[in-house]
Amino acid sequence: MKQRRNTREEILDVALSLFSTKGYDATSLGDISGMLGISKAALFKHFDSKEEILDSIIKMMDAEDRNRARDMKVPEYSKSERDNEYRDINKRDFISYALSQFEYWTENKRAAEYRKFLSLERLVREELKVKWDDNFVSGPLSYTKDVMEALGIEEYEKKAMRLWSLMFLSYFLFDSGEDKGKLKTNLKEEFELLLEE
Repeated sequence: MKQRRNTREEILDVALSLFSTKGYDATSLGDISGMLGISKAALFKHFDSKEEILDSIIKMMDAEDRNRARDMKVPEYSKSERDNEYRDINKRDFISYALSQFEYWTENKRAAEYRKFLSLERLVREELKVKWDDNFVSGPLSYTKDVMEALGIEEYEKKAMRLWSLMFLSYFLFDSGEDKGKLKTNLKEEFELLLEE
């Protein structure tokens, strides 16, 4: 017998799927409840509004990101938030984490939908532009700089920019149909070269 998932989580996943295909504004609470096969009244038992659903999706994704970092033994937060997390980082763990992030944001259904959703909605909603930037532009770049500085890498700012540029471009190449295996191999080789220079 198949075990039923958490209803709140199901609502978030269905809403995210709809937001990533139809857009936030074009998705109604009726669309969400209809996809779930529940009434809007049942939906309101879990969330008061579409905005609360969106906020919960963002919190869920932020928590997943921190949990993934913790599981891979790399810092969960920025250096300014928790400097002590950067003391024991090593190059292997960081490269493994960076490559796993590429896999996560391209292969994990929830993460891929969230990336697509933010990519589209950043052009429409200022708060989602900020979130896009935090997840895919300045946030990871700053994190990469912090890690490289902690690793004692020379020219860490320049190398962090190169590393993150490769990662960012690889997301778009993946979305355009490039071979994922080849992209991962190229990323790994480039990351190792950058960290050894």
